[in-house]
Amino acid sequence: MQAKVNTLCLAKRKPKWLTLRFIKLTSTESVFYSPAHNLKGSSALIVIYKNGLTSKTMQYIASQSTYPATVFLNQNEITKRHCKIRWFNQTSEIKRCGHGTLAAANFLIDHLGYCPEVFTSMSNERFTIRVKKQRAQLLLKSIEPKKSELAEGELKSVFSSAIKAAYSTGDKNGYTVVLFSKEFNKEFSKEFNKEFSKEFDKAVEKDDLKSVHVDFKALCALHKNAVIALSIKNKDKKNAIAHFRYFAPQFGVNEDSATGSAVSVIAPLLFRLYGLNKAMLVQQSNNGALLNYEFNNAKVVIY
Repeated sequence: MQAKVNTLCLAKRKPKWLTLRFIKLTSTESVFYSPAHNLKGSSALIVIYKNGLTSKTMQYIASQSTYPATVFLNQNEITKRHCKIRWFNQTSEIKRCGHGTLAAANFLIDHLGYCPEVFTSMSNERFTIRVKKQRAQLLLKSIEPKKSELAEGELKSVFSSAIKAAYSTGDKNGYTVVLFSKEFNKEFSKEFNKEFSKEFDKAVEKDDLKSVHVDFKALCALHKNAVIALSIKNKDKKNAIAHFRYFAPQFGVNEDSATGSAVSVIAPLLFRLYGLNKAMLVQQSNNGALLNYEFNNAKVVIY
């Protein structure tokens, strides 16, 4: 997919001189889409900036954008092997952003014919890029979640489906994965919605994550981690398929449309539970997304 390059800044209320002084160019790039499966994936605004752009101005530009992530790259670093990267949503800076990193890498490949081998975040986490057939693949260290009865108890009233098990990482990375049982959460239904349709009940029986309702206020108040809802659909190692959704109201996003960084937590858990080294992940957000990965030696390749 050829990137479309624009030379104007989307922060229209900023004076023109600021655009000319600090912004080299802006562009948009989409990832994790699949027309064959009617999945739109997600997109990011890529901003190539000159020295002098402040964090405050970065946040302002992101706040004016309609994209889930705005990615900032310094023009002096994009032709080097190592490049710093920052991501913002409309309200805050993002600590980890897989889809934004892949979008930036693919844009640079299309626009420059080259991209850095490693992007480094503000927390010094390395996001390694591999290029295969002129498309970027993202290599991340896996993050091993541990079973957590505490997280299970905190999230009990958040979801419309009963939780079978919950797995959490450390506070530094901030992820909790929840697996649902086939039972319906009657307590949630009384609080959130007293009447559910027959279609909803059928969807619950099919273990469809799209049918799971979330109380975002309760999630924000009760739990610090971003939450990944996960469901395995096919355990066959050659054709493994899993569905997931990603919720992070604590970080300014009720539900993300396509979340590459979540795979660093999903992959080791699917290996532990089902022995899967790879799978096709379908993110059941409104737009939908398709993520493929391979897991080996505590590392995850996402594409």
